[in-house]
Amino acid sequence: MEENKITVKLADYKGVSVLKREVDVTEQEVQEEMEHARTYAAETKVKPEGAAEIGDQTVIDFVGYIDGETFEGGEGEDYPLVLGSNTFIEGFEEQLVGTKAGDLVDVTVSFPEDYQAPVAAGKEAVFKVTVREVRTTHIPELTDEVVAQVSSCTTVDEFHDYVRNQIRAYKEDQNLQEKENEVLTKVVENSDVMIPDEVVEERAKVLKDNLLSQIQSNGTTMDAYLEYNQLTEEQFDGYNRTNALNMLRGQAVLGEIAKAEGMTCSSEELEQELARMAQGYQTAVQELKGMLGDEGIKMVREDILAKRALDLITEQALEE
Repeated sequence: MEENKITVKLADYKGVSVLKREVDVTEQEVQEEMEHARTYAAETKVKPEGAAEIGDQTVIDFVGYIDGETFEGGEGEDYPLVLGSNTFIEGFEEQLVGTKAGDLVDVTVSFPEDYQAPVAAGKEAVFKVTVREVRTTHIPELTDEVVAQVSSCTTVDEFHDYVRNQIRAYKEDQNLQEKENEVLTKVVENSDVMIPDEVVEERAKVLKDNLLSQIQSNGTTMDAYLEYNQLTEEQFDGYNRTNALNMLRGQAVLGEIAKAEGMTCSSEELEQELARMAQGYQTAVQELKGMLGDEGIKMVREDILAKRALDLITEQALEE
């Protein structure tokens, strides 16, 4: 076998049996979404004299102390905290119920043993809190006027139908994705696919580097990511390698189906996809091409063909 060459012996890929998925939208689901839509028209006003209640927003300054010393991440200014949102550590928000603007409060809480910041895990902390402002939110009834404010509809009845259709469309999309995954998984499992270890390791490195770049852009570290997900580096590398192998197997099978079906991708289709990608990245097409390079552009072409192959085997699958 030629070094680093992927080989595929395709199984039957037409008429694959899959689970028949039904779409059902209940009235309860519609009503829940319509109730949620009311919050988009909510009005938040200052509550200058009233005491804070669950559901109110308190704007606070706070400094936390453990054993009499401040600690990293334990302070903030002008923080808008909705009481009852469970945003802060358990027990914090409840101790602000009844406070008013200008109040100074000592809030005592205990961090859980498995808290992600080791400096605070299992420790008791006292927060010196200054309540700057208390705000209350009014959520209006869902009237024609409110509907017009939060959507492109003009009446409650029209909005009801719109919401039902949106829920149905979402569920149909979810069903299609599940069907695609089921079809591809069965074809891959029944096909004979050989992926050299070197290729798997190379893809695993790309996936890990991409994740590391994303983690660093969020201002954290790989060690913190592993700790948060309760993984050792060895476990992560094992999962990552499995993901890389599964990804390569799926891509190889779809690529082979595209060849078997004589599928092609024209220059115009490739340019259209690159233009769509450039718009998503908010950059010029030529700049995107420079970033991708020849190999990256080749992968875009392969992705177009893979999607076309996936559409084919999904459309021809037999639902049971």
